[in-house]
Amino acid sequence: MSESVVKRSNKLGARVWTSIVIFGLMGQLAWMVENMYFSTYIQKQITAESWATSATVAASAVVAAIVTIFGGVWSDRVGKRKVFIAWGYIIWGLVTASFAFFGDEHFSQQDIVWVVTIFVVMDCVMTVFGSISNDAAFSSWITDVTDITNRGFVDVILSIMPVAALMIIFVGFDGLTQNGHWTWFFVILGGMTAIAGVAGLFLLKDSPSLRPDKSGKYMSEVVYGFRPKNVKKHKMIYICLVGMMLSGLAMQLWQPYMIMILQYTLGFGEGFIWPLAAVILLSAAMAVAGGKLMDKFGKDKFFYPVAAAGVLGGILVYLVKFVNNNMVATYILFIVGGTLVESASLLSAGLFNATARDYTPAEKAGCFQGVRIIIFVTLPMIIASIFCPIIINGFGPTVKEFGVAPAPGYFPIPQVSGGYKQGDTVYPFELFLFAAVVAALGFVPTYFVQRENKRFRAQKLNELHAEVQQPDSEQQEQPAE
Repeated sequence: MSESVVKRSNKLGARVWTSIVIFGLMGQLAWMVENMYFSTYIQKQITAESWATSATVAASAVVAAIVTIFGGVWSDRVGKRKVFIAWGYIIWGLVTASFAFFGDEHFSQQDIVWVVTIFVVMDCVMTVFGSISNDAAFSSWITDVTDITNRGFVDVILSIMPVAALMIIFVGFDGLTQNGHWTWFFVILGGMTAIAGVAGLFLLKDSPSLRPDKSGKYMSEVVYGFRPKNVKKHKMIYICLVGMMLSGLAMQLWQPYMIMILQYTLGFGEGFIWPLAAVILLSAAMAVAGGKLMDKFGKDKFFYPVAAAGVLGGILVYLVKFVNNNMVATYILFIVGGTLVESASLLSAGLFNATARDYTPAEKAGCFQGVRIIIFVTLPMIIASIFCPIIINGFGPTVKEFGVAPAPGYFPIPQVSGGYKQGDTVYPFELFLFAAVVAALGFVPTYFVQRENKRFRAQKLNELHAEVQQPDSEQQEQPAE
């Protein structure tokens, strides 16, 4: 076996791949409802003021981190993932469906504070079950059933799931939200998540090598990944997670506002789904091809190109501001730039997340899920919730009159139900510019991980090769029956 090229990845089997696809996809459908459509619901039905969206994002991020820390260790100690995944998805879906009680009507100005407060509390409850089932148990299960020969591709496929979920929602269910039928939207998507959990009771199977890990006390294991000596011992895991954090932060600067940005800032109106679909399909195709190649030839060859793509993509979308509302140029810049941004995000997951799994001790897979969620999910969401209002209020023009552009480079704002109101601040192009700046910071962890990855990959491939040869040797030594 070559130290740099894998002729054939270890096969996972149909049952494992079915589980990966079902729970990866349904989990992302549920998270998409929270991460995008909760924000859109607040912006369109309650208030477009950025503090409301930021409060929801920040609160759920904190809850997700806490629950994943404790839940990951819990699944390690009992040596089970299936029960957490299946029952967690069932309850997760039911709580998501309960948002139907908010209804389809707009809320009055005097009700905004208490409505947002109740919304945030319910979001946190939903996040509890989503985090323990998906972020803690399912992510640990992925580490259990994969190895260095197939993790890059698996994690890229998983990174595509949010994109696939977005397309499914846009094609199948976005019409409900566009027509104000939020009740049915929440019921249907929540119900689908719950049904996946029921299927998991029969489909999911824990890894045969998974064993209960009670090497330390529960609380000691909870803080395992936060102790300085363990951070030093497993430093490459943390460097990978920092790379993921910067990639996630670049996305968080604009993704919660994506629908409004596409409709109004970029001027696509109600037809925004078509350029978005082009970006999603092109990005997914690039990610699948890249995932296969990185498992075969090594991740070290992809870190720098992926980081550069994220920077260039953000700059190209920002440049739409200077094309004087030329729709042809807008479409070209958005599709090219958006494809680079999205494919870079997808491939970063395959690179950094899979590499972090490679460095994770098998018996501590759950312990590191809490660290992962804090660095990769919580920090980007909290940082973005702080800086997004600053960027929006600092650079975004104010809607003063409908039917006219609020500022040079911006498209006219139509007076439509669920859009901006006079006096609102339009989400600016600068969100993409700052995303490019954050993506550029990703070259720092990229340098360290890329430098180490080639040597580490050769070591892991040799270990796997030895494990494969060992049973054959033992079998040859046994006398024939």
